[in-house]
Amino acid sequence: MNRLQERRLALGLSQPDVSEKLKEIDPRMDVGMVSRFERGACLPTPLVLERLEIILQATRSDLFGADELGVIHIAEAPRETKSPTTIMIQNAIPVGRRNAIKREALAKKLHMTDRKMREAIEQARSEGLIIICECNGRGYYQSSDLDEISYQYRQDTSRAMSILKRRKPMRDLLKDAGRSV
Repeated sequence: MNRLQERRLALGLSQPDVSEKLKEIDPRMDVGMVSRFERGACLPTPLVLERLEIILQATRSDLFGADELGVIHIAEAPRETKSPTTIMIQNAIPVGRRNAIKREALAKKLHMTDRKMREAIEQARSEGLIIICECNGRGYYQSSDLDEISYQYRQDTSRAMSILKRRKPMRDLLKDAGRSV
C-alpha cells in the first residue's frame, strides 16, 4: 500500500469519494484515475495534485515522497496524449532561450530529485515535447525555432553516435568470445 492510499484510508475516504471531489476541477478524474495515482502508474497534474493535498490534508511529499514525484510508466500512457509528468514539465519549462531554467532549479520547483528530473525530461522529449538544452549552462527551454531545434537534433545525434562508437570494442570482444550481440 502506498502513502496516497494509506492517507485516503486513514481519513475514511473511498476512491469514489476522492474521485468526486477531484471532478470539481477536472471531469476526467474517475475512480480508475485515482487508482492509477495510488498504484504509481501516473501522476496528477499540478492542479489535481494541489486538490489532492487539500482533500487528503497532507503535503505532496507526504502523499508521494519527494523521490516518487515524476515517476510514470510510459507503457500505461496513450501516445496521443501527454502524461501528467510531461504536462507538468511542459508547464514548468519556459519558452525561449532568454527564459531558460537550470535543471537544479527545475527539480526544486517540481520537488524532484535530479535523477527523477532527468528521467522526466527524457520522458517528455519521448512524448514529443521539444526541449532545448543549452550546453553553456543556461538550462532548459522550449522552442519552436527551427534553427534551435536543428542544433539540438545535431547535438543529440552526435551524442548517440559517440555512444555507439564506444560500444564497438565491447561488441567485437563479445562476438570473438562466441556471445550473441
